[in-house]
Amino acid sequence: MKDNKTGFNGDINAHGVPLAHRVAKLSFLKWSTVLVPLLFIALTLVISMVGIIRKSFVGADGFTLDYYIKIFTEPLYIKVLFNTLLTGVIVTAACLLLAYPAAYLSVRAKKPLVRRLITGGILVPYWISMLVRIFAWQIILQTNGVINQALMFLHITEEPIQFLYTTGAVCISMTHILLPYMFLSLQSNMEGIDANLSTAASVMGAKPARGFVDVFLPLSVPGIFSGCLMVFVLSLGFYIAPALLGGADNMMMSNLIEQNMNNFNSNLAAAMSLELLVIVFVILGIAFRFVGNIFVPKK
Repeated sequence: MKDNKTGFNGDINAHGVPLAHRVAKLSFLKWSTVLVPLLFIALTLVISMVGIIRKSFVGADGFTLDYYIKIFTEPLYIKVLFNTLLTGVIVTAACLLLAYPAAYLSVRAKKPLVRRLITGGILVPYWISMLVRIFAWQIILQTNGVINQALMFLHITEEPIQFLYTTGAVCISMTHILLPYMFLSLQSNMEGIDANLSTAASVMGAKPARGFVDVFLPLSVPGIFSGCLMVFVLSLGFYIAPALLGGADNMMMSNLIEQNMNNFNSNLAAAMSLELLVIVFVILGIAFRFVGNIFVPKK
């Protein structure tokens, strides 16, 4: 027995309890694993949010609602908010239309190579810097870019088309960036759908299209909702793509907030930030009310 103890190089004490187990029982170390992350969140999120909320309601003469009245009444702020929500809807719809077939094919593919190719083709661009991808789209969509050169070479148009500094350019870039989020959400959900259900529908006489609509599509709804919610919420806070690919008429909330910060109007910027946060919470609340917690799988 003595030889066995010495074999652990002193890691077992006189009572035969490993040192690692005794250290793990220390209450301080156990609570630190929870307190340290909570402290980090409190310092970086809670305190910051309290400061933003306070700043949005405080003016030169104390408490005021002038900043909120301004963002809800002046046409510029209403237009930018509408453009932000519209862009989010367009990008979400585009990601869903592109990601759903890709996720379905990757899950139903009989050869693992096909699945790897589809998944890799969507995820590999995700590992490239967002700024690099946006600059790439800027080069592709410019007046002498690849698309305009191809259109003129095929005699589809006689002069370059203005693709840059439009809502379309912003939506294309954001769709490219957010597509993996939708794809992974759908793929994860579809992997949990029993393939035998579609086979059973076929045995009962349903055609492949009917079996897909009546069996597979309803079961993939949770993946659709979670992917759409994730993409839409993320799209509301985009800054770089609208700044580089959009124009003055395609400004989003993040760009307007940045402009006000640069103009030393931080109170108005705080009010717009809180407005955007409330919109996100409302969307999440509606989703949880009618769909349930889509981020936690049901047992």
